[in-house]
Amino acid sequence: MKSGYCRRRRFGALAALSLALVAAKPPLTRAQASHSVTTPLAFEVATVKSDDPNKMVMTELRVYPGGRLIIHGHSLRTLIAEAFDQPGWQVLGGEKWVDELRFDIEGKPPEELRDAIPGGEFSNFGIQDPRVRSMLQALLIERFHLKFHMESRLGSVYLLKRGDGPLRLKPAELNLYKRSEDGTVAPSNSYPTGDMGMASGASVSIHLTSMPQLARMLSNLQRAPVSDQTGLPGFYNFKSPTVLTDEDFKNGGPMHLLVEAVPEMGLKLVKAEGVVEKFVIDNVEPPTAN
Repeated sequence: MKSGYCRRRRFGALAALSLALVAAKPPLTRAQASHSVTTPLAFEVATVKSDDPNKMVMTELRVYPGGRLIIHGHSLRTLIAEAFDQPGWQVLGGEKWVDELRFDIEGKPPEELRDAIPGGEFSNFGIQDPRVRSMLQALLIERFHLKFHMESRLGSVYLLKRGDGPLRLKPAELNLYKRSEDGTVAPSNSYPTGDMGMASGASVSIHLTSMPQLARMLSNLQRAPVSDQTGLPGFYNFKSPTVLTDEDFKNGGPMHLLVEAVPEMGLKLVKAEGVVEKFVIDNVEPPTAN
């Protein structure tokens, strides 16, 4: 296959709902491909509201046990990235309002799915359950009249793997929700998963972070697909032994420090050639009324 290889595909609304493309992952087998063709999912009830662009908004993404989705303060580009499991840099096109306006979304899944979706996510990086992503895809297509196509090209990708030395990630227990005696589920006082911190006088750290979430962080920093191949399940905490100084925050900012901390975690990034997917917006409109 030549390095100039490029393919372009257009999706209608129904085809879009069954999209399951993740960059730098192996292709589906025939059995997997036939199993993935399912009836498109949609929320039973959903609302989309615009935030006041003049006020400061705290962003939030929660999937409650049972699949109820709550999103606050997300741009449409971020919503698309969440729904289609793409890093933000891979979502191209759209007018200025796609980045500037912020939206609140609440979606309630059909009753027959509520026992099947474990939920329990409070995340900075990604919706884990593909059924919830599919329902959000359907909502964006219906309310925002989203049309798009995918472009694929061979290019540089990265593989996140176990390093040769000891693993320095510490397994973390999640305690994101609490259930009262009447069965009501409410958020606990916890940080979101996929949480990263760095400051002068402190260390690079990650908190309640899964390996797919770490791969998403690194992908946004590298602006190239990063595929988790660590085989490590669950969530982890990590604090670098290196204390940052003011000098570390010069020459391009601090975000590269996370990439430099990967070997300290006992992991490594391996550069390779693979498929780089781009999600291209063909049409999008302000949301229709609820």
